Amino acid sequence: MISKINNHSKNKLLIYFLIYLTFIASFVFGENSSGGSHRDFLAMQMYLDQISINFKQGIALFFEEGQGHSPVFYIIKSGLENVFTKTASDVLILTLGFSIAFVFYSILKKQFIGCNKNLLFLISLTLYLSPYIRSSAAWATNDNLGILFFALSISKFLTYRKSQNKNLKSIFLCFFFIVMASYIRQYYVIITLAYCMFLYKNISIKYFFYLGIFSFLISIPGLIYTYYFFISNFDYAAKGFTSPDIIFNLLIFFNLYLFYIFPFFFQFETLNTFKNFYDDKKLYIMVTVIVFIIIYLFYNLPIVQFGGGINYKIYQFLESELFFIFSSFMGVLLILLTVNLNFKNLLTLTLFFFMFPFSIIYQKYYDPIMIIMFFGFIQSDLMRNKIKLNKSNMIFVFAYFLIFLIGSNIYYLNI
Repeated sequence: MISKINNHSKNKLLIYFLIYLTFIASFVFGENSSGGSHRDFLAMQMYLDQISINFKQGIALFFEEGQGHSPVFYIIKSGLENVFTKTASDVLILTLGFSIAFVFYSILKKQFIGCNKNLLFLISLTLYLSPYIRSSAAWATNDNLGILFFALSISKFLTYRKSQNKNLKSIFLCFFFIVMASYIRQYYVIITLAYCMFLYKNISIKYFFYLGIFSFLISIPGLIYTYYFFISNFDYAAKGFTSPDIIFNLLIFFNLYLFYIFPFFFQFETLNTFKNFYDDKKLYIMVTVIVFIIIYLFYNLPIVQFGGGINYKIYQFLESELFFIFSSFMGVLLILLTVNLNFKNLLTLTLFFFMFPFSIIYQKYYDPIMIIMFFGFIQSDLMRNKIKLNKSNMIFVFAYFLIFLIGSNIYYLNI
């Protein structure tokens, strides 16, 4: 498969163009494979209309209704609708969502220097099979713009880390983009902690101070809005943020890690690595087994109507708690197998988990940023070796995510 794609830019542009046509088709036919994008669009349109007619009254309505995220996207979108037509602004938002994979490709090239660019290109294309990117693009919701800024932030961060002269312009752009992502979806702000951790001892105190001042200044409007939002909507905010079931959310997180990262490692010959894996990490595996036995015996899975991810939906269909808990256990084993167990990786995963301290966790929160985070942030010698040796089974990867996309469309067409 890789050999059929050479480095010729024209071939890659043709592939991008053909995939872009599928996004246009999704827009025309209203693809809703995420299940929630159409509903989000309908809820969003009321605020867009109000902001377009009267900016001040529209923002006041947004505030009074207790919307949990900032109105920045709505301001941008309503402005585009006033300058262009609604359809033209929708297509522009769609195109921005489509460009996420471009940025992801740049992340892969910076993270895996010297590796086969054709393989990296194919890995980047898997994002086009994300039901959440496609649905957000089709209905012009705010998710994709947040993901785009998030990916741009990681790309600039890697530019800084991989460059010899440590150009500070890249790190300032990195923080600029993560602040912009946080204006769209506030949970991205926690990624700044990961950046600070990586920059520790790699940047002078003076420039660290400048970076902090710069980030604070461009964050002031968001901080003011957040302050007044929490003062005015404390009960609503507290209900969403302070009542999560940590055990359940962890089980979902491990399930989604398994779901999104497993296909990139699946090969029959990889099974040979499990013996060495067991020998190297016996203690971790034993502790994990004990913890999950305790969870299975003494923890009752909550019954939720929404959220939980695909494996939770399968558990509900099968009525088997064992399935959901076992798949979560396999997710922990996959982390132990695929992630270098150092402080930075573990802290990154911890921060990534706490990005969503909500009472209901939806799969869309981690799709596709689980993949972007893994390839952009996580150190994995196993993944690097697979890419370096061209041993990623991309036919399986594409088949896996294509089945997920088709299945998601069928599922949401029938409910």
